[in-house]
Parts: sequence; C-alpha cells; structure tokens
Amino acid sequence: MTRSVTQYLLIAAAAALSALGQPASLGAIAGAGYLFPTPINVAPGQVITVFASGAGSSLTQPVYAPAGKLPTSLAGIGVTIIQGTNIPAPILEVSPVSTCSGCGAITAITIQIPYGLLTPCSPSLGVCSNVVVLTEFFVTENGIAGTSSQLNPLSDQVHILTLCDTVLPGAFGYGPTGGLPCQPEVTHANGMLVSSANPAMVGEELVAYAVGLGATKPAVPTGEPATKPVPTSETFQLDFNFHPDALASKPFPSNVVPANYQPPIPLFTGLTPGYPGLYQINFVVPGVPAGLPPCVAGQGPGLVATNLTVSVGGLTSFDGAAICVSLPQ
Repeated sequence: MTRSVTQYLLIAAAAALSALGQPASLGAIAGAGYLFPTPINVAPGQVITVFASGAGSSLTQPVYAPAGKLPTSLAGIGVTIIQGTNIPAPILEVSPVSTCSGCGAITAITIQIPYGLLTPCSPSLGVCSNVVVLTEFFVTENGIAGTSSQLNPLSDQVHILTLCDTVLPGAFGYGPTGGLPCQPEVTHANGMLVSSANPAMVGEELVAYAVGLGATKPAVPTGEPATKPVPTSETFQLDFNFHPDALASKPFPSNVVPANYQPPIPLFTGLTPGYPGLYQINFVVPGVPAGLPPCVAGQGPGLVATNLTVSVGGLTSFDGAAICVSLPQ
C-alpha cells in the first residue's frame, strides 16, 4: 500500500491543468516523477506517480494493488510504455485528485517502470553513450488510450524517499513529525527514523530507502517484490557533507577534490525484500569534523535542523538526505 498523494504534488498537477484553460483530453499527462522534469527521467524498476487528466472520473477513493505480483490495471486504468513494443506497467495505486474548478478529473497512478527498459548507459562498464532511446507512455481507461508523453530512460534516477513521498509502502508506519514534514527515510538498525531526537552515532550503520537505482544483478521480475536483498548492477558513490542543513551534492566533484581521491561507496545498494521497486542504501556514519554544530529540535534563527547531508550518486543522477549526527562527548 502506498501513501496518499502529497499536497505539493497535487498543487503542481492542478496548476499544470489550470494553465490549459479547459479540461484536457483523456489521459493527458499533467505531471510525473518527483520534480516534473520534461522529459520525465526514469530508471529501470523505478516507482513513480503519474498524474493523468480526464481519467478516473468515477473514482471516489484510492484503489490499491493486492499483495504479491502487481497488476497492470486497477479500476480499469492502465499505463503502457512504448519502446519498440507496448509494455504494460505494473500499478501500485490509482487515486482521485481534487482539482481546480473546471479542470476536470485528475488521477494519480503509481506505477513501476519495467526493469527491461533499454537505456543509453552501461552500468557494468560505467559509461553512457549519446544514443537517444525513443520511449513514450500513455494512460488507458477501459481500453481507451490517452495522449502519449515522452520518457527519458536512464541507468539511474536516484530519489531518496521522504515522509512526503507517495511511493513508500505504508508498512513502515511513519508519518510527518514536528517541523520536518519531509524528513528523509533514513533509519537506524532497529528501523527507527534518524532525527534530532534520535540522532545517528559515528560508526553506526544506517539505512536510507530510495527508488530509481536501476537494474539488479541477478535480475528480478518487474512488478514482483524481492524475496531477499538483491544488489544493484551499478556501483554507487557517497558524499558526506558536514554542514548545517546542506543540500545534496554529486559525489566525487573532480573540480574540488584531488584527482586521486576515491569517494566512499555504500556497504550495500539493492532491493529491499517485500516491496516492488524499493531499494535500500546501507552506509556507515564517518567521523565528524571539529567545530560541527549540534542539531537542535525546532525552528528559528540560529537553530540547526541537520548537520550531515549524505548524498548518493550514480552514472546519471544523485540525491541526498539531510540527517542529524550526535557529536562525540
């Protein structure tokens, strides 16, 4: 089961349709992914939410996929990816979205991108070509197809999940906390979230949950939960930025660090058992530099919400999670 659609995504989707001035045709894509790029970047195995107008007008509440292998149709709604041939995408959830007056229905459709999608990059060789892989997708309802939109397949499109995301299975039982409504899904070994009240310790192994880490080795079937941890085909790199409330940064910035520097790599990157398309990144908290300010709960001038941003980078993308680390006594 996935979480409800977040307010940010609803506003963005509604604004996209409002700009049209009138209700759009069946299946027109109002947005998809996390930041609504154009074209929409996706990796094999990625879980994203697609916002389609004109579909799901009869929906009154979310419809979730049952346990086990994901279906390719829910409530009569499906998503098809075109890459040489038509590939039905597994669906986790379809959910009605409240829209602006006169904009018509918008449905949020959470899908998994097929693992077999071709990309211009070779994770095993660590290189990408300039080849453009023509890929499109469209939404159908009761067999009627909507307008197609472009997809941009990449070897990875890293997105570390937060409490605001629509794609993390609800079995974790987390919800927004205090002044951190979009707190990253980074946990201790016992499954508790890392926070200012429960900070990480130097030398501790943490787990960050993510989507978009691409193909695995061995390969797993699309739309099925992994039965055990399965490593990614690609090797990812880490960057540790010990600064208050820092943004994500691409690991190994060659213009900043010495040429012979090798960025650290995670202990493990791969699929989490039990959830289709959910990855985990295991890493160890390094030693903190002198003078690092401690985290302070709350908001206001001078308060530090986080003091370490952990970034994860692959061939074609990176993302980060800002967390709290306890200072040595």
